Amino acid sequence: MAAKGVKKSKTSASKKTSGFQSAAAAAGLSPQAGKQAVEGAYSAQVRVIKGAVFSGSVDVDTHFQAAEPQSHRWDYGIGVQLANGQEMVCWVEPHPASSTGQVANMLGKLAWLRRKLDTQAFKKLKAMTHGPGRTGSPYYWLRTVSGECRISANSKEARLLALNGLRMPSQHLTLP
Repeated sequence: MAAKGVKKSKTSASKKTSGFQSAAAAAGLSPQAGKQAVEGAYSAQVRVIKGAVFSGSVDVDTHFQAAEPQSHRWDYGIGVQLANGQEMVCWVEPHPASSTGQVANMLGKLAWLRRKLDTQAFKKLKAMTHGPGRTGSPYYWLRTVSGECRISANSKEARLLALNGLRMPSQHLTLP
């Protein structure tokens, strides 16, 4: 029992962990609260729909940088909890869209991420990525501010992105 006038300090065990944070930890990643894992320059460009909250985030690229330095790695996983309590994962990759050649780079990163999601360690994250009630693709291309977008909505590159389940580049995202 705490002495009179002494406040009990919160322990890490008493902090509530989101489903996203648990799934990310099970994959060996280091989840952070809200969207703290997302670099500041990009964080302001990512929002959630009304009634939803960020339930955590991970910097996947940094986590695998030492082990896979030559790989085309995906950058961020972001947990979103909807107003009804359902949690899902959105995968966000900040990348320039200043040339149509960037599509191949993005598809390489997406293929890398999908291979990770197919591993046993990422099983829970994959379930949250493609869970029930999900509409639209969970894979987002966050167009970096530098340069214009050279990928038009009716181009062959746009069709290729759609065929692979990757959203068109956008300078501002509203998840999910």
